[in-house]
Amino acid sequence: MHDASRVGFRPARREDCRRLWEWRNDPVTREASFDTKHIPYEDHERWFAGKVDAADTRIFIVLDAGGSEVGYVRFTIARERAEISLSIDERKRGQGYGPHAIRAVSDHLLSEGSVRRIVALVKRPNVTSVRAFERAGFVIDGLREIAGGPAYEMTYGEPTRRSTSGGDVLARA
Repeated sequence: MHDASRVGFRPARREDCRRLWEWRNDPVTREASFDTKHIPYEDHERWFAGKVDAADTRIFIVLDAGGSEVGYVRFTIARERAEISLSIDERKRGQGYGPHAIRAVSDHLLSEGSVRRIVALVKRPNVTSVRAFERAGFVIDGLREIAGGPAYEMTYGEPTRRSTSGGDVLARA
């Protein structure tokens, strides 16, 4: 049994390119993504080379208590806001790594001071991800249409707007 509450993380390095590509192309990860198409390695390699050291992107490799890689968390940063995405290795899913990784890496990014709010966009039918983000402290802030379907906007960090009607807030992306 693994203690998923003891996750660690490190910044991604250039040699992590292939492993991130494998995680991003995992069928469950692709289905949860807004663009579900398989990503050719050459395309990912070009993207990764431009993002691994970019100021507007932070990529972290998530580690279990023994130091083994269990997934990644990526942030796309625009001013004081960061959008989060992640994937947990298929062999580690369901063991609690997702919520702990989300919380640990989000807290780290917020502690650096330049980002004040983290946003997760989660397809509405993706109940597993919604629950993982909620366990990590994110709250549903509204409902948006993304890529032709409904997606929850979940936030973490500074106080966010909330629907006072108790229903979903719908805004077009």
